[in-house]
Amino acid sequence: MACILCVDDKQDVLASLAEVLRASGYSTLTALSGNQGLRLLLQNSVDLVVLDYEMPAMNGDLVAQAIRRSKPELPIILFTGISDDIPDSVRQNVNVVVSKVDFGELLAVVGKLIKKSPGKREAT
Repeated sequence: MACILCVDDKQDVLASLAEVLRASGYSTLTALSGNQGLRLLLQNSVDLVVLDYEMPAMNGDLVAQAIRRSKPELPIILFTGISDDIPDSVRQNVNVVVSKVDFGELLAVVGKLIKKSPGKREAT
């Protein structure tokens, strides 16, 4: 089963995101901050990251940059409420930007990226 790390500073969004992903057959890890997310990434085998952009202390761009330095092949989805206002420099550090209002699109993108991920583990 693929493991997805979800990072968002809003508890209700994080809970909904994790619930939707688990209902679709993924295991999830959740973090309420960028720093917590990076710690979980170091401690666990993760197949994909779903990341919020606007977070205090460490925004999604900084988290994505740190992930790219340590795990350059790990797929990252920027899941944000301001998808039209994401600078190109931020978009370069993630695989795709998905609007928070569209869980259907998120699940479709997750499925595609998990299949393409070189570190993908097969379910047993």
